[in-house]
Amino acid sequence: MKKIEKNFINAIYQNFDGIQQSLKESLNRVRTASGNGYRNLFNSNAWGRQYHKLSIEELFFMNLNNDAILAILNVSIYHAIVQNDYRHLLNGVFTYSRLRSLQRAYIPGPGDWIVVESLINNDIALREIEYPKSLDFNTNVFYDTTLLLSGNLLRTILINPDLKTLTLEQYSKFIGEVSSKFDKAFLHYLFGLITEDYTLCQTNFAEMEQLYSRCQWLSSGWYRDANLNKSVPIFLLGLYQLKNTVNIAVEIELENEFLNNTNRFILDNPNYTPQIFNYFDGELGFLNETLTNNFVPFYQDYKIKLDEIKIVTQGKR
Repeated sequence: MKKIEKNFINAIYQNFDGIQQSLKESLNRVRTASGNGYRNLFNSNAWGRQYHKLSIEELFFMNLNNDAILAILNVSIYHAIVQNDYRHLLNGVFTYSRLRSLQRAYIPGPGDWIVVESLINNDIALREIEYPKSLDFNTNVFYDTTLLLSGNLLRTILINPDLKTLTLEQYSKFIGEVSSKFDKAFLHYLFGLITEDYTLCQTNFAEMEQLYSRCQWLSSGWYRDANLNKSVPIFLLGLYQLKNTVNIAVEIELENEFLNNTNRFILDNPNYTPQIFNYFDGELGFLNETLTNNFVPFYQDYKIKLDEIKIVTQGKR
């Protein structure tokens, strides 16, 4: 607990009010930029002439900073531990991961790690947005090998078991190129789920728990601004829930106390529906509806506009 307290004190934000104030400042910057030619907005040099097609809210999501989004996850971890109430964690993941999805909507390709996070809450709407059933097998060997293999393994498990043959062939071809011990355990775990190898799943999940803090692209990369995640491996909680989507009964003993407590809450409260971690007020009030009831239609309309802008801007090169 002392380590958790120390890390939390060193975080940029220690409460929701500070996070909300940062988000309001971001919204005001976007509003100001929209009145002066969209200068200083993300990708404004390439897309600026097309930004009139996007609403202020859509531009707001594109220009969100990682630190404010991840602070929601960080604060929710802290409240779950201090209050011994894991609803805070589930609500925090729900809010954070949907914000992250909207923030990264302009980036081509699916959000594999967002999909894993969606498994924590069984956020089917978020998962189907990131992993539509029409998603094809990825053969782009220019990808990072771990991203390439894990993406296709996840797609096979979650949306299209017919990809199994191609996925296993690709796995056999490229797994030897993976040098990181954590990445190997991660990929072996996914491979074990597809091949129904109970022992492989169990052994490699334990490896991931042991090696998590050394995985830079997770603990110091994707989750860098949620510093409590270095000792509370949220990503692994999603991978743990992934085993529930396959046909084999995989029993894995969780060593991490926080993961074990959160999983116990999930098992004891199967009908719990995650909510926004904290309701937004004032000019940010639109987030309450956008992140809940209006999430899917908002995302779909936003994505259509982004794709149209890409087509126009690429055609002018």
